[in-house]
Amino acid sequence: MQITRYSSKEPIVFVWFMGPYVFFINWLIFGHCIFSSLTGFLTTFGASTLYFAFIYFLFGIVAVLIKKRFPGDGEFFSRITAMLPVFYLMNLLMIQGIYLFYENVSFIVCTPMRSNEWWVTGFGCLCSTVITFINEAMVGWEKWKASVTETSRLQNTYQKSRLLVLKRQINPHFLFNCFNSLSSLISEDSDEAEKFLDEMTKVYRYLLKGENEQLVPLADEMKFIQSYLFLNQTRFGSALQINVEIDEKDKEKKLPPLSLQVILENIIYRNAFSKTNPLLAVIRSAGNDELVIENNQQLKQTKDSSEYEEGLDNLVNKYQLLNQKKVEIVETAEARKVILPLISAQEVPV
Repeated sequence: MQITRYSSKEPIVFVWFMGPYVFFINWLIFGHCIFSSLTGFLTTFGASTLYFAFIYFLFGIVAVLIKKRFPGDGEFFSRITAMLPVFYLMNLLMIQGIYLFYENVSFIVCTPMRSNEWWVTGFGCLCSTVITFINEAMVGWEKWKASVTETSRLQNTYQKSRLLVLKRQINPHFLFNCFNSLSSLISEDSDEAEKFLDEMTKVYRYLLKGENEQLVPLADEMKFIQSYLFLNQTRFGSALQINVEIDEKDKEKKLPPLSLQVILENIIYRNAFSKTNPLLAVIRSAGNDELVIENNQQLKQTKDSSEYEEGLDNLVNKYQLLNQKKVEIVETAEARKVILPLISAQEVPV
């Protein structure tokens, strides 16, 4: 059975504190008599160390229970005001227990001095207070280190996501497909070719803008997505069918730029589809400040989609870096649903 500790450094605090604590407790109880015999000193020290180690274990259980009752960082004073009175009462009982133990065993040569029991109790309470604050400091230190590590990881993820945005700006595969489609249209339908070029310009204008924005309105993102979908649907025709069903009120909400492009690109490049077996997807409002992107799954067997999965992973981490609700991904063999949180104006990080 795993023992729950107040902090991971609690055993270290115990090891460094227990020796001096037992030494001074015994000196207060027995006075200079404790030093009259090496054997007597070692016997007393060993017996009292076992006793106080067990008591320390009980203190630890009480501390963990109170911490579970007041776990938050802002509940420090609630924990302390609940913990210390209980510890002081336990100290009173503990000192009476050690006196009774010393008075009723035959191998202790010295006689415990009852006249010092309040000094001993006060010393025990002082030590409990010091240990409590040390353990609280250890907990704070561990949380701070974890926070620094997590922040560093998320910062690296954010920089990586910016690199991915840059890669998309100059994606040769996407450019090649666009120019190939444009070349075909020029010879077949010059008006359609002109429209295609106009939509392509809008896509790259937004890609360049998105590199420097933290959040953009959903309305702006959807204008970009309409152009992005136009380019892809010109290429794939009826094989790619994507419907958009977004409430007007949600268009004022915000999200990281290129979020939908990351998801749609992932959908398009990891699935196999044709006119007889089309790829079906929908982008819709789901209420509760959420946007849902659903699609049927027809996964390619040979295509390496790791780059596009990496883009989706970075989108998930970007929301975490912004301290927003998590991006949810629900996936089965037949379909996948990505639930993207929308950010209202008052939630926008400063």
